[in-house]
Amino acid sequence: MSSKLVHFVEPLAKTSLQEFLAFAVVLVSTLGITKAIYNGFFHPLAALPGPKLYAMSHLPISWSRYRGRIPYTFAELHEKYGTVVRVSPDEVSCASPSAFKDVYGPRYGKGGPLTRDTRTAPLKDTFGAVGMFQADVQEHARIRRQLNPAFSERASREQEPLVMGYINSMIQKLRNATARGEPIDVERYVMWATFDIQGDLVFGEDVFKCIENEQYHPWINISMNFFVGGVYVHALYDISPWLLWMYQRFFVPKKIADASSCHLRTTLDLVDKRMAAGKTDHPDYMSFITSESKEGEALTKEQMYANAQMLVMAGSETVATASVSTLYLLLAHPETMARAKHEIRAAFGSDRDIAAASVSQLPYLMAAIDESMRVWPPVATSFNPRQVSSGGLTVDGYFIPEGSMVGIHNHAIGRLESYFRDAKKFVPDRWLGDEKYAGDARETFQPFSAGPLNCIGLTMGRMETRVILAKLIYNFDIELMPECSNWLENQKNYIAWHKPPLMVKLTPVKRA
Repeated sequence: MSSKLVHFVEPLAKTSLQEFLAFAVVLVSTLGITKAIYNGFFHPLAALPGPKLYAMSHLPISWSRYRGRIPYTFAELHEKYGTVVRVSPDEVSCASPSAFKDVYGPRYGKGGPLTRDTRTAPLKDTFGAVGMFQADVQEHARIRRQLNPAFSERASREQEPLVMGYINSMIQKLRNATARGEPIDVERYVMWATFDIQGDLVFGEDVFKCIENEQYHPWINISMNFFVGGVYVHALYDISPWLLWMYQRFFVPKKIADASSCHLRTTLDLVDKRMAAGKTDHPDYMSFITSESKEGEALTKEQMYANAQMLVMAGSETVATASVSTLYLLLAHPETMARAKHEIRAAFGSDRDIAAASVSQLPYLMAAIDESMRVWPPVATSFNPRQVSSGGLTVDGYFIPEGSMVGIHNHAIGRLESYFRDAKKFVPDRWLGDEKYAGDARETFQPFSAGPLNCIGLTMGRMETRVILAKLIYNFDIELMPECSNWLENQKNYIAWHKPPLMVKLTPVKRA
């Protein structure tokens, strides 16, 4: 051994364990403090507005994610700091009309659309393919072309009987429930209906039977827990990828691991069964994908594995949230419910007249839905922020360097007085030409996102929401129970809103 190495190692041999641990703590603390100072004052994002504590460490934003408070946090930050806010050492939140074009747009001549953040997305090894939410820009475009036939105008028309069947079953179950004379949690019934619809459209049959059995299927409960788990993973990864690895390797409870494994196996089995069935007796997504896709572009089994859960969750929970949030806001503002009720009941001679085409002729109902999604958007956060590509990005005069994460948060935008007058009030008339709201920045209202990566199912989602509300309001007089007077307050958000029961009293409308 060389004399230099001996000279270096000899003091370490004489160091006690306590001294070594103390040195390690001091070293780690010094490195952490140095990194925090760099992040706050010397980082390329240091000039952006925002609280220094958020700029110096991932801990504040990760804590907000863990508590389910992200939409509220971003709204507060934008209200205080403006349209561009640095919310962590490497993440920026934007809230402006130009941001949709700059961040979510096609970016012609600038390298194409920004790709989604996939650092904590499921690995390709899980399914043998990636899902649309985890794909890069080119792969996303390919998957979207493969899925497009299932979400065309023609597909929506042919799938309408399936949708109406489940909604009509929900209405009948609600009629039966009113006979018991007790308040009803209408949120559960709407969730059951939307999950049954999407389950059938994805898997080709009534796989969940929520409405039939008047209870959630275990697959749904575990899927909702995946959302919570996904947020926790994101929070841990931001703090330290090593911390996330240690949690996943040593601390995930066996009960949760077993439930996840069972859920995955169930999803794969359902996909296998649907793809083996070939044709079904009604048009679901797969029937359009297989019959209308160009040669070589039909979805493989592995791609269906990777996209199945996304298709069910994205098309059900969001529709249910939009429907019940609109219903609550109408009930909380009796004058708006009176107008919606008059419009709907005057438009239809019978329940059978309520259909996809006819509900599109209800301007006040559509305005109420849009206003609800502005006040309480089903997708309140950016979900997967975009990763800034080479050359960086300029938004509202602020330069955001390559590698940074940037997102747009609907909940924050909808609550800014600079864009919407009386931003925190529920005012459907703002969408019907009321001069008082002529100055609203309507281009910032993008509940289904914007650009090439926007929501593929917006046509079906809008149709379901309108029909659900029209049938509820046509068939029942609805009274909000006092304990739900503040129903929206303090809901937690883990990608999806976790909603408490929406208790109402339903009285069937008697007609001659």
